[in-house]
Amino acid sequence: MEFLKKKALRFYSKAIESFEKEEFDFAMLFLEQAIQLGLKFVISRKYGEIPKTHSLKLLFELAEMKDFYIENADTLREIELAYTASRYFDVEYSKNTVEGCLKLAKKFLDSI
Repeated sequence: MEFLKKKALRFYSKAIESFEKEEFDFAMLFLEQAIQLGLKFVISRKYGEIPKTHSLKLLFELAEMKDFYIENADTLREIELAYTASRYFDVEYSKNTVEGCLKLAKKFLDSI
């Protein structure tokens, strides 16, 4: 399931590109995908299956990384909401918000 980690890193790279172009909504969408796929990578290594949920909270629990979720709950909720909001609504994110989310995503991805 190594492909999940590779895709997670590619989404993170696209998030950085979007951030640099000041396309903050796309950056947030790509960050959510990076974290979601990173979690599914961790879970698939433990259990041999990929869960069908998109819930970051549930994925962190399944990955046995609940402490990371709790410590970063506000930022992770913001990222999780971007999964839907950045695609279907006229939502704007500030540079500072996205910057903080990028840092957290990097911290997470570095841990896997």
